[in-house]
Amino acid sequence: MGYLPSFGSIVRVVGGVLAVGLVSTAGLLYRYQTSLIYPAGFPAGSKAEVNTPDEYDLPYIEEELITPDSERIRIFVMLQGTKLATRRPTPKIQEVDDEKPPQIERKSTPTQTGMVPLDVVDADLASQRPTVLFLHANAGNMGHRLPLAAVFYKRFGCNVIMLSYRGYGFSSGKANERGIKIDTQTTLDYIRSHPSLSSTILVAYGQSIGGAVAIDLAARNPASVHALVLENTFLSIPELIPHVLPPVRPFVFLCREFWNSGIIIGKISTKVPTLFLSGRQDELVPPAHMDALFERCNSKVKVKKEFRDGTHNDTCIKSGYFEAIGEFLMAHVVGLVRDKAATATGEKLDHESTGGAKKDSEDESDGWDRMSHSEVKDELKMGEVKEKDADAPTLSKAPKL
Repeated sequence: MGYLPSFGSIVRVVGGVLAVGLVSTAGLLYRYQTSLIYPAGFPAGSKAEVNTPDEYDLPYIEEELITPDSERIRIFVMLQGTKLATRRPTPKIQEVDDEKPPQIERKSTPTQTGMVPLDVVDADLASQRPTVLFLHANAGNMGHRLPLAAVFYKRFGCNVIMLSYRGYGFSSGKANERGIKIDTQTTLDYIRSHPSLSSTILVAYGQSIGGAVAIDLAARNPASVHALVLENTFLSIPELIPHVLPPVRPFVFLCREFWNSGIIIGKISTKVPTLFLSGRQDELVPPAHMDALFERCNSKVKVKKEFRDGTHNDTCIKSGYFEAIGEFLMAHVVGLVRDKAATATGEKLDHESTGGAKKDSEDESDGWDRMSHSEVKDELKMGEVKEKDADAPTLSKAPKL
């Protein structure tokens, strides 16, 4: 008669196999969690090519910032009052040059920053407009988000600063929570030292994990981050793991990356207006996380806009998305711009007064800070109907990340 294993031996064997499997899973989670949380190489080519703003008719300079821990971080700086210079062909030296195209500008590469010639049309305009610090999600690089940046620059007339976190795009190093906090602080320090940007109202705009980065930056810099726009972000990485990776739920305690936005958002100044943009069909971050962040936010001005059919990656192209941002900027950021301008000129503006003579500072204004909500809507609709308008960013090219 053949050997029949006892029930106890079967339990021990199965238990051993499960134990080995669980330990292996735990080990992989502990060792490779940064690669899972920060997939800087996805989609393919994200570390080999970075689109530059001139491809979307945006004037820019690219800077390489050195962080306190010696990483090299790439940023795009797009200032109002500048435009791309008219391209001119190089002088012909030989007859063969007749068939050569005009010399192109230097492109961004892993070893050099991009460069395009710019014309300055209004040297003071950048200092009079808000600055949007664009904090991207956990895949791709800053170049993938240029269609969205174009809306902030062209439609809303904001300065735009974008960065690729360490390990992303052509930035050096490897991404982790501590490092990304250093990167964004270094970028903020650059803004605060910039001759045109240092006096501007700063709006931190963050998508997904970028929202967590924005929340952290605002909490640590209450005098420098003046407004927040958050899209589909989460309470914390440990609270997100059970939803994204159910099998590793028992090993959440091994997580070394936290991004505790659910706690940190309560530390942000009540004076910081905050807009929450929530895709209600988000398959990665449960919408309940955004609801909880909204409730825990102590801002005196907080607005939530829900997109019924928005998923994690396509909320930004849903109808009404930029209209909501435009109305938020006009309702809650323009006042900050006015107040700062009044302080700088030693004047006191009465927001409730609509009569009487205009002050000198208003006479010199370009009209941006007096645009009405209906005019914002008109600007957005204009981009929708002018299909061949070169100024209209192609949101269909927004990355599905």
